Amino acid sequence: MRRSLFAGCVAVLGLCLALAPVRAQTKHSKKTPKEVPFSEAEMRHAPGDTVAVVDGVVITFQDFNSIMAGYLKTFVARTNNNLVTDSLYTVIVDSAWDRAVSDIVIEQAIAKQRVEMNDREVKDSLVHNPPDFLRSQFSDSLGHFRPEIMRQAMDDPRNDSIVRVIVEGERERLETERLAERVAPKARTPAERERMFDAWLRHAKLTAHIDDRRTRFGFY
Repeated sequence: MRRSLFAGCVAVLGLCLALAPVRAQTKHSKKTPKEVPFSEAEMRHAPGDTVAVVDGVVITFQDFNSIMAGYLKTFVARTNNNLVTDSLYTVIVDSAWDRAVSDIVIEQAIAKQRVEMNDREVKDSLVHNPPDFLRSQFSDSLGHFRPEIMRQAMDDPRNDSIVRVIVEGERERLETERLAERVAPKARTPAERERMFDAWLRHAKLTAHIDDRRTRFGFY
């Protein structure tokens, strides 16, 4: 499944340490909170069990739990509360489901439209137009960006594991942008292209062939 650029941003601290810088990141009462039953569910089901099949692509129990865990961590970070109500638990399940289905639909469309990007293309894009968190790490004391130093660091085998995370996040963004250009060629502004892409995605999810087995896993 596709990964968010957020994962790359989380890894930036590791990148900064690894790369040499140029200068010195069952419904219950809604009134009673309950723990999200991840651990209980994990004991009942194997990681490879099928939660759903979307256009022939399997969403495993492990995949779905991983996405749900990400939303749960976001909730805990925002609220400092590791308990959620049934209603919020349902929101987390629905959000994870929408994300999983969207990822599959987008991945298949990217392959069909042949807008995939290889590692070198993604790295070239990062060097030519780096996000702020990378630009700052490879700028000298006067604030001048040093692309040659960044490229050298990204091609250093010692940094492969960290660079891979950043490249995957950037690949998702760039490939999705390319897809948006294909499905909304008449858009006149980025905002209009985003609206047209969202409309395309909603329709694509509605017409996808989906075998939804979530209720067998106690998610509802």
